[in-house]
Amino acid sequence: MIDNDRLKNYMEAPSMGLGWTYIHTRASSLHRYFLERGIHLIFSRIPGPLGIVLRAVAYKPFFQRHSNTAFLESSTDLFYMDAIKYEKGVYIDKFCRIHASAASIELGKNNRIMKGAYLCSYVSNARIGEGIITGSDCWIGINAVLASGQGGIFIGNNVLIGPNAAIVTGNHDFKRTDVPTTEQNYYGKPIYINDNVWIGANSTVLGGVSVGEHSVIAAGSVVTDDVPAYTVAGGVPARPLSEIKRK
Repeated sequence: MIDNDRLKNYMEAPSMGLGWTYIHTRASSLHRYFLERGIHLIFSRIPGPLGIVLRAVAYKPFFQRHSNTAFLESSTDLFYMDAIKYEKGVYIDKFCRIHASAASIELGKNNRIMKGAYLCSYVSNARIGEGIITGSDCWIGINAVLASGQGGIFIGNNVLIGPNAAIVTGNHDFKRTDVPTTEQNYYGKPIYINDNVWIGANSTVLGGVSVGEHSVIAAGSVVTDDVPAYTVAGGVPARPLSEIKRK
């Protein structure tokens, strides 16, 4: 585990020790850092189908054991590659960042991660098993943010996440006014998004929430409490607006 003060200050007072802290935010070891950055330097900017094929071949050995090949467009950024796992048919668009940690990121079959999306399970006190796990046939929209590392984000099958949506497990102990905000303790609560959920553009889902199957979160909503199955919810904070007829 990285000391929070060292993590906070590694850009303020450079040193060999803090340099190692920086590396550890991006890879599981010094050796892995240089290997992963090296293959990115060689392959990440090659455009078009040729680049997709070359990255599929070159990157696969670096992913978590039993991971499948992913189809990555150019200018995607991957950190802690040995904690990233893909099922078959995963596509990742340009300018996405997948930043794993001890809390792995596992993307299900036929997931689509669209341009500029940011999936992050890195925090200084990340916990194994509390990263990001998605089911099959999910769509994560343009510039969406999924952030865990504590608590975990667990997404079912056939889930649509709209552009600019934010799904974030973490919070800070804001009641501790005896320390600066940047030094308040970080903690995360799990988020469960069940099958066939649609989360509208610019929505926010906060830690400790469960969204029931076949539900819709209206655009621009802030979800702070559980949403029942077969429900349209919206507002700030989100409240049930209507029921969806079950077939």
